Amino acid sequence: MTATYLVTSALLVLSVLAVRHHRPSVSVPVVVLVLATAAWNVLRAMRGPGDTDPSVLVAVNIVVVQVCAVAFYVACRRLVQGRWLVSPWLWIGAVWIAAVSFIGMVPAVGITDGDHYYDSPVYVVHLAYSFTLLGGGVLTLSTRQHDPSRHVRRVVVAAEVAAVLIITFQVLRPTLTPLAISGMAFVMVWTTSHIGAWSRSASRADRLMDSIGVFIFVIDRGGMLQDWNGPAASLLRLMGRTASHGMDLAQALSMPSHFSDGSTVSLHVQGAELRTALSVHAVDPLARGGDLVLMFRPVRSSLESSSFPTVSGALKGHDPATQTLGRKAALEAVRTAAADGTSVIRVVVVPRGPRRADEAMFLIARRLEARAADRGFPDVEWARLDTWTFVSPLLDDSFEVLTATVPVDDLDLDMEVTLHEPVPGESPAAFVRRVSDAYGHDTAQGS
Repeated sequence: MTATYLVTSALLVLSVLAVRHHRPSVSVPVVVLVLATAAWNVLRAMRGPGDTDPSVLVAVNIVVVQVCAVAFYVACRRLVQGRWLVSPWLWIGAVWIAAVSFIGMVPAVGITDGDHYYDSPVYVVHLAYSFTLLGGGVLTLSTRQHDPSRHVRRVVVAAEVAAVLIITFQVLRPTLTPLAISGMAFVMVWTTSHIGAWSRSASRADRLMDSIGVFIFVIDRGGMLQDWNGPAASLLRLMGRTASHGMDLAQALSMPSHFSDGSTVSLHVQGAELRTALSVHAVDPLARGGDLVLMFRPVRSSLESSSFPTVSGALKGHDPATQTLGRKAALEAVRTAAADGTSVIRVVVVPRGPRRADEAMFLIARRLEARAADRGFPDVEWARLDTWTFVSPLLDDSFEVLTATVPVDDLDLDMEVTLHEPVPGESPAAFVRRVSDAYGHDTAQGS
């Protein structure tokens, strides 16, 4: 077994060269995981299979195991949640538990020499802590098990299988546990080469993006197509092209290669003109050289085709910019909520500087819909009450509402979320006035 441990350790060290640093927040903990796992295998080779007595070597081994668990958990959270920040309490707890475990395994200070460390309270706490982090990481990845990306689904399955092997070996053959952890480390190295799949993919993304009348393309910095929604594929099909990964989008749309945020783009489709407003956003605002999201919102079209996607705003009663219900529907929803005694969620968007209202509210609308769907309420209908305000009746009392000012730093704005409940004896008209809070009719959209 000594040779197996050493060979595995060497392979792990070499695999560091295969780590891709497209998103350092993920690649750094992956590198830490790989190196810690390599050290774990070396320590197991040095200790031998029958070493069950507490010692300095065992103390170092336990700290290395905890480093593996923390690095794996952090990498998983950042893969799934993007810009997830590690709580200071996690670092404090990790350092404290590592220190206690190390001291507890040194015979001169902690466990008396001759005791088997497998039976010690220190080892039990260490084991519970490490497996909690392992389980937390695997459960985090499992939230993406139905992801549209094949790569993401494969990584989730591989992580789940590796976790089962780790638990099985730890119970039956603890000496084989570092080899199972090595398999998990190799999986994490592999996924750093496909980091874009984690950034772009979400289990609800396809349904959400296909339901709005906006052409959405995801391109890399070289202008090559990476992802798209249903209306975008229909647009390319009408232009005689089939959407495919790696396509030169500018060439496919017969437009200049420079995509300028806020510009008006005229597309020529089947001899007709389609005027669109273009918005450009980075998939990950913190990543340099990352993918871009292009949103072409139709403004005017002379195209007549039954297969052409619905032009933004053509839906009756909907706001043309945000694809939510319009102001009239918002007022009616508030009035109905008052009559039924239902609370109303109000979200006021406050930009921190000059900002195009339609663009900002479109993005906020998508995030509100996604947030509700994540919480198990996919049927929540938001309505644009005025230029900077969304409202929606509370469908279920169990729906969690954070009544506070929520910063949205990547869009440079804040959201003021409040919950309004009808007061006994209050008329629907009075409730509407209170929720509306003196909005300006002349600036409202979708009237």
